[in-house]
Amino acid sequence: MELRQLLYFVTVADELNFSKAAVRLHMSQPPLSQQIKALEDEMGVELLVRNRREVRLTDAGRAFQADCRTVLDQVRVAVTTARRTAAGDIGTLQIGMVTSGIFHVLPTILTRMAERFPGLHIAVTDMGSADQAHAVMQGKLDIGIVHSVPTRSGLGKAPIFTEYFTIVVPEGHELAARPALALRDLEGVPLVAFSREHAPALFDGMIASCLHAGFSPVIAHTARNPLTTFQMVKLGLGVALVPRSYARAGLPGVVFREIGQTAGHIQLYAIWREQAASDLVMRVVSEVMSEPIAY
Repeated sequence: MELRQLLYFVTVADELNFSKAAVRLHMSQPPLSQQIKALEDEMGVELLVRNRREVRLTDAGRAFQADCRTVLDQVRVAVTTARRTAAGDIGTLQIGMVTSGIFHVLPTILTRMAERFPGLHIAVTDMGSADQAHAVMQGKLDIGIVHSVPTRSGLGKAPIFTEYFTIVVPEGHELAARPALALRDLEGVPLVAFSREHAPALFDGMIASCLHAGFSPVIAHTARNPLTTFQMVKLGLGVALVPRSYARAGLPGVVFREIGQTAGHIQLYAIWREQAASDLVMRVVSEVMSEPIAY
């Protein structure tokens, strides 16, 4: 039994006229009659009564007609879904994101996705680089946005964003009032640093920037996430070196000051399973992630 035979039968059952059904199907009448007869022979059931006066459905034919309509409708839906999925019009993309990417990289990615894949649902998870790499390899994430890519096989990567550090100080701090700042101005000043355990790329970049500027930073406090860092700064526990894009958070009580390019910087990469990525993932990588994001 073939799908086209079901279509032939439903069309004949609708028209109750082989000639009209053949016109609708863009075929001649004899092959249509042969296909209906072959279908009945295969099923061992008479579906249509034909004589010189009429064509009518048997009880079995009437029941079969209803079920055939359901089957054909489901096939049409399945074909449409497959085509829309292939085009990226429907479905869900699981994306991991390090916290430093939330303020600038994520908005840019979401804008690009809305332009190029408007029907696609994006599910974002805030997650560290190492955890993302593991989740991508396990298939729990489709794409990760990370600071560093583990030296393991199976992960494709593309650099998507580079940014430098900026200084954040509490409102009213004497550094906030200076017309211009240099990184060297933080020599001897207590710092709130990101915990190396939770943000090794940010910690290492901060240390490298200070050493290159000619001093060792005075780390007075550590924090696991930006909100904790900003609150500590706001409370006057110290100042901090943070990625420039954090200034977009717009938090009260702190002031961000530019210091130009620092020796240490933050590099973000998109990662995916190189050998097992879906067609959709590779399209997103090609159309969204391959173009570096400007600050």
